[in-house]
Amino acid sequence: MTLETFLLAVLILGSAALVWSVLMAAQEQARRAASRRCRDLGLQFLDESLVRIRTRPGRARSGRMRLIHWYRFEFSADGSRRHKGIVEVVGRAVRRIEMEPWPEPGVEEQGRI
Repeated sequence: MTLETFLLAVLILGSAALVWSVLMAAQEQARRAASRRCRDLGLQFLDESLVRIRTRPGRARSGRMRLIHWYRFEFSADGSRRHKGIVEVVGRAVRRIEMEPWPEPGVEEQGRI
């Protein structure tokens, strides 16, 4: 193995480790934010449901280029029905959390018997 090949391999491995680290940090931010929002609203955060659905470059509010990550998660109000939510993470900050409407526990949904 030549020195150039070795340096290229180290550069590729280092880049892969950096990308993995950024993705894991964003996922942990999304998990904490979704869990906190559910706890604040008296909902059950379904922990194993957090899934990255998209990552792309974009601009933060400061105008700087950052990676924007979207994560889908599920929560439950009564323990029997699952509802979906989305967490958007820009860089290392949570930009927003959206949650679909959910019925109050013990209240039947309209149109259901």
